[in-house]
Amino acid sequence: MSVVRLSILVVVLGLLWSGPAAAWEWLRRENGDVKDGNAQLAKGQHEKALASYGSAAKALPDEGRIHLNRALALMKGGEQKLDEAMQALTLATASDVPDDVLARAHFNLGNAFFKKQDFAEAMKQYRRSLMLKPGNRDAAWNLEIAARKKKEQDEQKKKEQEENEKQDQQDEQDQQDEQKQDEQKQDQQDQQKQDQQKQDEQKQDQQKQDQQKQDQQKQDQQKQDQQKQQQEQQQQQKPRSEQQKEMEQVLQALENEDNNFHKDRARQMGAVEVAGEKDW
Repeated sequence: MSVVRLSILVVVLGLLWSGPAAAWEWLRRENGDVKDGNAQLAKGQHEKALASYGSAAKALPDEGRIHLNRALALMKGGEQKLDEAMQALTLATASDVPDDVLARAHFNLGNAFFKKQDFAEAMKQYRRSLMLKPGNRDAAWNLEIAARKKKEQDEQKKKEQEENEKQDQQDEQDQQDEQKQDEQKQDQQDQQKQDQQKQDEQKQDQQKQDQQKQDQQKQDQQKQDQQKQQQEQQQQQKPRSEQQKEMEQVLQALENEDNNFHKDRARQMGAVEVAGEKDW
């Protein structure tokens, strides 16, 4: 299927068939630049045709046919001149021209939007062309193709949107999971810090208790030492008579114990001898 199926010859013939008054008006306003542009376009010399149509458009700025032919020449120049062609076609659709010329302008403007992948606007232009020329099979066919493309485009956009939403949800979930992991990690660190702090406090308490115990033992020992020292001092400070008296008491106790020992020994020996004399 050809997207652009117009030629300057068809446009001219269409104008001639549109009625004697319109044909006469077009021939009356036609100038040498238009003729030269038509000839160059028929030969495939697009750049030369554009130069001629440009001069003609300056002389006849309100002539829609010139803008249409210039747009056709621009569209032959490829994608890089498509925007300029669309501007020329827009001027053509806004001018006062016969319906068949206007239908062709809308048809080609639809083709330009189709190339831009703006299928919704292309469908709009094809419908306008069909309203002006209902029997245009090319416009009807292109409208159907544009509708299919529009449907595919909408489905693709919907799919991409769903995928983007799904990806956004996954990213949000990943972010929440990461945040949760960070919170758990922070909680663990806080718990470890608290445990370590508790251990340090317990250690400090134990050290404090040990130190208190050592201090108490030291104090007790010092107290015992002081008591012993006091006793020794008191012992040294006793009068000599008392010391002598105590010494005599000790000696007397020893003597008494010695006498008692001999007496006990004699009794034990006497008991043995008596037992030996008995006749059983």
